[in-house]
Amino acid sequence: MVFIGGSIRNLFVPSTTDISAKLAEAFRFCSDKAQLTNQTAMFRYNYESAEYQFFLLKREEGGLVEEPILKKVKLPFYSKILKSRDISGKVYYQGDLKILFSPQGTATDMFLYIGSESEVKKTMQLYRYGGKVKIHPGEYIYEDNSAKQEKISYGLDDRDEQTDQNSSRPQSNPPR
Repeated sequence: MVFIGGSIRNLFVPSTTDISAKLAEAFRFCSDKAQLTNQTAMFRYNYESAEYQFFLLKREEGGLVEEPILKKVKLPFYSKILKSRDISGKVYYQGDLKILFSPQGTATDMFLYIGSESEVKKTMQLYRYGGKVKIHPGEYIYEDNSAKQEKISYGLDDRDEQTDQNSSRPQSNPPR
């Protein structure tokens, strides 16, 4: 009986794919909520406790107030956010990660690496505009292809080497 109970429990344990899809839907919801309510929304993740929550930032007389819009969720040990990297390449892996979604539909370009301590199973790429999220298998490292493009020569530099045909001919008498 214990063997059957353990097997059934394994059917209901979410996989890394399920967790990354749930996070992607939560990011889209948060982006849409920020645009519809015309308020800034925030995602906060704590690396030590592996918990995340979404908030709306409301402006009041005392300053900004964080109002929770989704309940706090604890990620399982086998599918937590191990580290994050922004588009400039800076890596974050301790403390709190905060991602803001503005009312204009912008966020921060970010890569979230999801997995266990030993391996990265999924990489979530958050795009800056429109709340778009893309999920890559394994550890995805963004490479900027614009730096690898070859320079195109339009032949403008050859002008300096050309000589003026009129100046090289000997001066003759001007036409009458």
